[in-house]
Order: sequence, then C-alpha cells, then structure tokens
Amino acid sequence: MGTKIFKLTLAVVFLACVLPLAETAGAMGRGQSEVNVGCTVQERYDSNLFYDRTDPKHDFITMFIPTLAGKYDFGPEGKHNVWASYLGEFAVFGEHNAQNYGNHDARAGVDLDFNRYSVAVDNRFQFTSSRAGTEFDHRTLRKIDTAGAVLGLDFNKLSYDVGYNYYIVEFLSDTLKQENRYENGVWGAGYIEVQPKTKALVEFDYKNLQYKSASGRNGNQYKIMVGVKGDLTAKLTGIIKGGYGYKKYNDSDNTDFSNAVAHVALMYAFNDRTDITFSYNREAYESIYANNNYYTGDHFMSDINYHFGGQFRDLAAKAELMLFHNYYPEEAVGIDKKRDDFEWAAGLGLDYNIKEWISAGAGYRFQQRASNLGDRRYEQHVVDVKVNVMF
Repeated sequence: MGTKIFKLTLAVVFLACVLPLAETAGAMGRGQSEVNVGCTVQERYDSNLFYDRTDPKHDFITMFIPTLAGKYDFGPEGKHNVWASYLGEFAVFGEHNAQNYGNHDARAGVDLDFNRYSVAVDNRFQFTSSRAGTEFDHRTLRKIDTAGAVLGLDFNKLSYDVGYNYYIVEFLSDTLKQENRYENGVWGAGYIEVQPKTKALVEFDYKNLQYKSASGRNGNQYKIMVGVKGDLTAKLTGIIKGGYGYKKYNDSDNTDFSNAVAHVALMYAFNDRTDITFSYNREAYESIYANNNYYTGDHFMSDINYHFGGQFRDLAAKAELMLFHNYYPEEAVGIDKKRDDFEWAAGLGLDYNIKEWISAGAGYRFQQRASNLGDRRYEQHVVDVKVNVMF
C-alpha cells in the first residue's frame, strides 16, 4: 500500500509539472517551468546478439527512442522543484523478430531546499530487458521499482544526510521467478568541511533483502565507508569513498560476503572543451548464476569527451572504456572451478549538431569477455548510426 501511495504522489507531481506545458514546444520555459521533448532514431549492427562464443548470430536493429522531461521550480528564488522524465527504447530486429523489445524508464521526484535542511524524494520505474551492467547473457524481461528519500541537515562546517531506499525486482520469466526480491535500506552520512568546497565523510548503510520464493537467500547487508567529496583539486571534482562490507544470508550454507567495498565517481576538466569521467564500484551483487548468492564485482568505467572548436565547433567526440571483473565464490554443480570473468569494452563516437533542434551521430564499440569457463567467453562488435530531434 505504501508503495502505491508513493507512486500516486509522484504521478500527481508529474502531471502538475508537465500538463500545463503540453502546448509548448522544445525547451521553452513558461515562468518557472520547462519541458523538453526529443526523439532518437538509431540503426544498429550487432555481431553477437546472444553472447555466444562458438556460433554468434548477427543482425541489424532499428531503434526508436523517445524522451520527455519536465521541471517546475517554485519557492524563494526557485530553490524547490518537482521534476519528471521518461525514456523509451523500442527495437525491431531485421531477422530475429523474437528479440523485438520495448523498454520503459520513468522517473519523478521532489527537491525542497530550506537552507539549513533539505528534503529529496524520488521514484523510478523500469520495464526492461536490458543487459547493461548485469550478468545476463540473454535479454531478461523484468519490472524494477526503486524509491528513495533523503533528509539533509547543514550546520556550517558540519552536515548530515539520512536516507531510505526501497527496491523491488520482478522477473516475467517463469524460470526466474525464484529471483524475485525486494530490498529495504537505510543509510546515514556525516560530512565535515576540510576546504571551502571539499568535505570529508563517513557513511553507514544497512539493507534487508527478502526473496519471495527463496527464503534461504533472505539476509542483511552492512557497509561502512569513509572518504572525501567535492572539489578535490582545481580541476578534479567528485567523490571517493571506501571501506568494509558484510552481507549475511540467513539460511544458506554458501559463503557470506566479507570484504572491501568502494565507490568512486570523478570528473576531470582538462579545459573548456575536454573532460574525462571515471567511476569505480566494488561490492557484492546479487547473482542468478547456478549455486551463487552473489558475485564480487569490480566495475570501472571512463569516458573522454572532446568538443571541437573553430569551424568544427558543432562536432563532438567521445571515447569510452569499460573494465569489469566478476568473481563467483561458489562452484556450480558439475563444474570443478569457481567462475571468474574479466569483461572489457572500448568505443568511439562522433556527434554533430546540425541545428539547435537536430543532431546526428555514429559510433563503434568492441566488447569481450574472458573467463575461466570456456562457454562464458565471447566477443561482440556494435556499430550505431543515429539522428536525434528536439521538439
């Protein structure tokens, strides 16, 4: 019931934000409101649809990606706001029509700033079969609902955040029903200003996991981390934190997680035309593989963005790098070794702003997984061409 009320509240926020703007076009603001509507048409070539090492299947995929975002600022100096967004992804495969899909990603939230304290509430609903950032080898249709609330308190050089998170995932495949679960978590962080725009922090997280059909995997997770956030140097901004994590399953003979955890998100501005972003996450991720409750993931990603100048000022380039190491603590039935994967990808893309309301782009990405289990290895080449329109 609480989740339904939460969703209803955010739906009302969305309507209040977007409906008054329905007749506006593009990013035209009305008073303190703004709405953006866009659409991307993309053609993709994928050399290995099913991540198969021995018999890769390739295909051409036509993708239609609509976007909608609305925001309404209110209160003194417009410091409060309500916002909402929607991203759709609809794909049609040239030959493998059974792989056609439609993904939906809707978000909404409220941010209130009262100087000394702040409140932020958000909700995200996904209906998706995406494999990005997961251990899935095939498209796996599922519904994901995520909600969060944060109370912030600011006392000059000292500040605090207290938060609540809710997560539920429901798989539509009968073979994965036992993986349906929900999570409730609370967290708190304290910050102390060590430089005018830099804060040291200490953070504690607690999460409770409940599986609907696999009670042996119910459990609790704890994390404590210390770090720093803000302007780390004149050109480097972001957050670095790390510490210890413990995940205990209530009724399982498998190994519990007890190891280091970390979260890093940084942006380095070389100049006004070039920047690079880094992210690194290390933690225990819930697993659907064989006899494993979780796998330990070390996930690193980086992007370099370059905007050309002069007569090519409407042209931008992007290079990306991904490095994932996933280690599974248990042997699967009939396999005498523990799964250990190393996955990496590299890509390059170009975007050209033809007009303020239309742009075009193209990109290439290579991805490879190396594993101590031969049937888990694969290579993939992906080529994209796209046109994006803002209304």
